[in-house]
Amino acid sequence: MKTPTRRDAIATGMAAGLLPPLLLPKTVAAAPATAALPADVDVAIVGAGMAGLAAAMMLTERGRSVAVLEARDRIGGRVWTDTARLGVPVDLGAAALKSSDVNPLVAELRRREVRMQPDDGDFWLFDRDSRGGSRDAEPLDYDALGAAYDRIDDALADAKVLRADVALASRVKLDGDVPASGNTAGSIAGRWSELARAMAGPLHLGVEFNQVAALDAPRLSGTGNEIWLPGGLGGWLAGYAQGLPVYLSRPVSRIDWSGRGVTLATAEGQVRAEACIVTQPPALLAASGTKDGILFQPGLPDVQREALGRLGSGLLDRIALLYEPGSFEAPVNTQALSRGGSDGKGGGILAFRLNVQAQPVAIALAGGDYARDLEARGEAAAIAAARAQLKAMLGDEVDRRFVRGIASAWGRDPWSRGAICVARPGFSAARRIAGRALSGPAGRVRVLFCGEAFAPQDWIGSVAGAWLSGRQAAAEALRMLG
Repeated sequence: MKTPTRRDAIATGMAAGLLPPLLLPKTVAAAPATAALPADVDVAIVGAGMAGLAAAMMLTERGRSVAVLEARDRIGGRVWTDTARLGVPVDLGAAALKSSDVNPLVAELRRREVRMQPDDGDFWLFDRDSRGGSRDAEPLDYDALGAAYDRIDDALADAKVLRADVALASRVKLDGDVPASGNTAGSIAGRWSELARAMAGPLHLGVEFNQVAALDAPRLSGTGNEIWLPGGLGGWLAGYAQGLPVYLSRPVSRIDWSGRGVTLATAEGQVRAEACIVTQPPALLAASGTKDGILFQPGLPDVQREALGRLGSGLLDRIALLYEPGSFEAPVNTQALSRGGSDGKGGGILAFRLNVQAQPVAIALAGGDYARDLEARGEAAAIAAARAQLKAMLGDEVDRRFVRGIASAWGRDPWSRGAICVARPGFSAARRIAGRALSGPAGRVRVLFCGEAFAPQDWIGSVAGAWLSGRQAAAEALRMLG
């Protein structure tokens, strides 16, 4: 078994990038499916994820009446802590909160005296040996990967300064010129470039590296201060939602904003409001007017529909593996990566956390095309792939202690269609246009959009960003209501 090794040059960036931004207990205090919808409220909210709940909390605290209509049979959206299938809490969506010293949601958690756990895990790196097996990486390997990761992050920073709305891949060259040593072949930096690309693309945004928009992507490196919530992020969100008027299993089919107010239609009845806040992902908003999307009356402006079409969905899935107690000789929440993926080279790379939340659980993160491939093959195939990669890194002894596993499939979730919103290279301005509010007579705002897709730049794609965006929408609704 490995001796823990900490490499700050990588760990600081990895803490921000490896476990981004999309599990809740079934027993959540929300209105039962049989509860009657209110006829009139000040603000109706579509979606009971982080953004919708943050908006509802702010509005109710200001004395406004709200109704949160959620299509799923649970709250949380892409924040989902599964507490049943493995017998321990497992976050299959959003998990750790990055940059806790500057994270606005963490500040809110502290204000509410929520118990938090600092991320004191280690970072383990594995290389492929000459026979195709795994071996512990050398110090120069850690340095090479950290340098490549830093070069990508620097390129992101430069692109934002220069307003270069291009593919990130066009602004960074990763093939280094560090002399090889020992029995390694080629330059050390070159051997680790594929993993660095995976960390910046599929494992960061759920898209391939050549699809990352330099001006749109959030920075890779944070402050290095990451925190976890004991019991899971979704477990906390369940408590946060206590007392809020959430109506589950109420998909909205139509939003009529043609008159003095807004009317939302569901299969169980209608709700009229002065304003409406919509938290659906852009992928669903782009389907407006089809059988898979909400019908807006009047329809969304053409420029907004075009902007929605410029936004894509990155896919990030988590695969949770339960082992017998004591299987991992690793600090809690240790990160583990291998240069070789499922093909022994760079393809099919998974990023692991070991001893997650002090439980004998390993969680693998899959992203981009590889995540889509695993979803298409089914949960059992995803579990087998994660188990095989972990076996290659930690050995047969650990694998013999495997118990069972579960996996998310956000790409096949009809209410998500992915895990994170991404703009295509050249179209970063699409976020701002796609999230424009809809105004009725006399310019009075009727429909507002929020969520991780429309968060402030530094927090897009994160739970903190969704929380900020929801509160911003609520503040705008309050201004409208007067």
